[in-house]
Amino acid sequence: MILSTEQVKSITRGYAYVTESEGAAEFHRFTKPAESYYQETSPRDFYVKTFATSGINFDFITDSASFSFDYTVTVASSRKFYFFDIYIDGVLKQHLGEQEMWINKGHITASLPAGEHRVTVWFPCLTAARVSNVTLDDGAKFEAATYTRKMICFGDSISQGYDAIYPSLAYTNRLAQIYDAYMVNQAIGGEKFVPGILDPDFAKSFVPDIITVAYGTNDWSGFELELFHTRCEAFLKGLAELYPTSKIFILTPLWRGDHGKITKVGTFESAVEFITETAKKYGHNVIYGYNLTPHFPGFYSDLRLHPNDLGYGEYVRNLVPEIDKGL
Repeated sequence: MILSTEQVKSITRGYAYVTESEGAAEFHRFTKPAESYYQETSPRDFYVKTFATSGINFDFITDSASFSFDYTVTVASSRKFYFFDIYIDGVLKQHLGEQEMWINKGHITASLPAGEHRVTVWFPCLTAARVSNVTLDDGAKFEAATYTRKMICFGDSISQGYDAIYPSLAYTNRLAQIYDAYMVNQAIGGEKFVPGILDPDFAKSFVPDIITVAYGTNDWSGFELELFHTRCEAFLKGLAELYPTSKIFILTPLWRGDHGKITKVGTFESAVEFITETAKKYGHNVIYGYNLTPHFPGFYSDLRLHPNDLGYGEYVRNLVPEIDKGL
């Protein structure tokens, strides 16, 4: 049986809203006002990145003997690779995609053992994926997986998933698994503190238990001091006002290979200090990011900034105990 769009929506997690075109479902992780903000302020860069499917996943229980779907991927960042990770009962079974996106359409099929099983499919973090013809055996049972928490992740490229080859290993997706959370990823590669995307209506309809915020590295490397201070203050104040019941964790910037230089913002340490002081001013939990990832190039895809799959593993290993302290 081919699932209807409503049925597909019911087993998909990580989206703010859904559109349909020519029978294919497209999952939007940003709200319409946030997309409009990016369309106005950065139509050729950040707006395009809003369509990347970071954090989007199928997650459901079924007794079907097979599961399949068609997909179309399109460019939604500077990266050209895309992969889907398929888990059966929490175990990675398939990792499918293209390193250079030579093929932008495809069909994925998974065979399932007899009985009921939980199927989780993580979508690509850095390309946009639309899906159609989601198919289970005729008469098969299926129901959406449930979660005990809700979570929003704000941030830049590292939070979006640059450069996890296995999307399920990106640290935000790992946090969602560890904390059993319905997670919406609203991170954008290259972004800085951005109060313009905070959406009061979404804050009313989706109330997260956990919020992570990981801006700062781009603010330090490519911003003016006054603008950095103004936007950081406005974003962190806005979070406190919109999400008074959420546990909010501010992750200061990770180690980067060029952290010793002095920019228009000042030293790396001065940027971290301002973020820390401002976050505490509004009652947020602060996690010092500098020691959460190794200070060794081999853990970064570009040898200096973006964690690879190995680096993300170390990030999560060190980050989770710090979050646990604030829960």
